[in-house]
Amino acid sequence: MSKKKSGLVGGVITGVIIFIGLICLIMCIEKIPVGYEAVVYSINGGVQDETLTQGWHIISPTKKAKIFTISNEQLLLTQDSREGSKEDDSFKVSTSDDASIAISFQMTYKFDETKLVDTYKKFRGMDGETIVNNRVKSVLKSKVSEVTTDYSMMDIYSGNRSEINNKLTEYLDGEFMDSYGIQVLDASIIDVHPDEQLKEAINNRVTALQRKQQALAEQETAKVEAETALIKAQNEADIKVKEAEAEAKANKLKADSITDELIRMKEAEARLKHGWVTVQGNAATVIDQNK
Repeated sequence: MSKKKSGLVGGVITGVIIFIGLICLIMCIEKIPVGYEAVVYSINGGVQDETLTQGWHIISPTKKAKIFTISNEQLLLTQDSREGSKEDDSFKVSTSDDASIAISFQMTYKFDETKLVDTYKKFRGMDGETIVNNRVKSVLKSKVSEVTTDYSMMDIYSGNRSEINNKLTEYLDGEFMDSYGIQVLDASIIDVHPDEQLKEAINNRVTALQRKQQALAEQETAKVEAETALIKAQNEADIKVKEAEAEAKANKLKADSITDELIRMKEAEARLKHGWVTVQGNAATVIDQNK
């Protein structure tokens, strides 16, 4: 073989080797997206304690990386089509008055980066998305019902929704952190979808509530009117008592003012004007005895 041919063959072989090397290098490159960390499993050494942070990493072909979100992710289970909820994913929950009502629900969550390795081991190599879709979603509905059973249908439909959502967030955070290493940042009932039967029941309850409120208002009005009448009557009675007291006091003052000297003076005045007269009693009545 000539040197020219030998050199050509060597160049081809070198090119093939380089190409194969590039392919292997590409296969060993692992990209961890922003907001994620990866747990690495080695065929030789098992699960590694160190996780891979965001960015590009070169790992051995004998290792596999499974990613978990450590940034805020949103899970939507809604009746209409929204991001993450491609069809009717609403579900029914139980209430304290034995009703069952469909709701749309959203949850903001992330995996606790300090528990990623333990979570990976617990779920035998599942990545974060698989754990959420196959495990979390399967128990989510019953977990939400464990909270809603403390509230009536009207509480959920038109009551203090913020209180219920706070309870849901607190409860699911505790449950999912223990079971899945997931931190729940917010859990909310974002809409309620009553069926026709429930709509009728809700309307009846609303009507009954309005009638009750009207009756209470009427009772309060009657109570105020009665109290007003009582106060008016008491005031009138007080006025009469005061008028009577004033009259009695005036009469007493008048009676106390008629003295013997006044009587004698009245008699003297009468004699001068009418002749012989007698003044009888405290009323100082002048009697003309000449008639």
